[in-house]
Amino acid sequence: MSDEILFEKKNGLGLITLNRPKALNALNYSMIKLMYKTLKDWESDQEILAVLVKGEGEKAFCAGGDIRSIYESITSGSDMHAHFFRDEYALNEYIYTYSKPYIALMNGYVMGGGMGISQGASFRVVTERSKISMPEVAIGYFPDVGASHFLSKCPGSIGEYLALTGVTLDSEDALYANLADWLLPSSNIPAFLEQLERLNVNIPASEQLVKILLNLGARNTPLNASLEAKRDVIDAIFSLDAVEKIIAALEQAAPNGNVWIAETVGLMKKRSPIAMVGARETVHRGKHLSISECFSMELELSARWIEVGDFAEGIRALIIDKDNSPKWAFTLPELTEQKIQELFPMLSKY
Repeated sequence: MSDEILFEKKNGLGLITLNRPKALNALNYSMIKLMYKTLKDWESDQEILAVLVKGEGEKAFCAGGDIRSIYESITSGSDMHAHFFRDEYALNEYIYTYSKPYIALMNGYVMGGGMGISQGASFRVVTERSKISMPEVAIGYFPDVGASHFLSKCPGSIGEYLALTGVTLDSEDALYANLADWLLPSSNIPAFLEQLERLNVNIPASEQLVKILLNLGARNTPLNASLEAKRDVIDAIFSLDAVEKIIAALEQAAPNGNVWIAETVGLMKKRSPIAMVGARETVHRGKHLSISECFSMELELSARWIEVGDFAEGIRALIIDKDNSPKWAFTLPELTEQKIQELFPMLSKY
């Protein structure tokens, strides 16, 4: 077993700890495989009543996948990255169907792959420290790990907004966007973990979990979510059927003195054009697909993306060389509907 991911059985609780705090608990390939195997074992283990996954330290639950190793695989001609995505998506999809209560304690940063192991949870618990995002478009990739499903379930066009911008949400916005279920004060995390070790085998675990959360001051409705104030603009603009139209509409609205709109335009102009197009396409399709179909689409798209997308260049510019000057492969005007179909013919199946 690896010390990068820890598994403990504690009086009926299966506790998973992502133990790479210096890397903000980012998932590497071995962690993914070990987590999948252990969840399988625990599902049939009569002693386990519920499972909780958390990140070591206070900074992050999980800040995504191990991007550097994926980059090294892509640039060296290895196929490790293909196995990584296949097994990561299998783990993510499995969590949605897990037969026991699965609790994701989303304290601190929750990005990319961290969303993949939390959005299928039966209890998605955030704290006031939570910072949630799907920032893939910044590194030339499309929001994956099931984002075509969970972002498509956000109210209105919030999912498209999050996918195309990669902005970070606080806990109130996460509740509002249907990306979290409960907001628990971080000061009550120790008591929460302690009480989970005293579950009664004769009472449904989910029923007990709700009572524990309520008794510890958790709530499941947002207060003063900033997204609520932006909702009308988001729904009107991010529902448009092309990224170019969305940016044009934002630019038209920006002169009215709305700082947030102007910042959104500036942000999107830095993002990978093909990644934004991929983000809109997948979230739009996800509204009409099953969870399994969403993961199948993302897996097919990821294989093709390595060939024609901006992923390697985005990682190079933002993470490896850190020059913050990516040379994106396409401009938005070049990405006509015909070009998109040519680049990603598999999307026509979905």
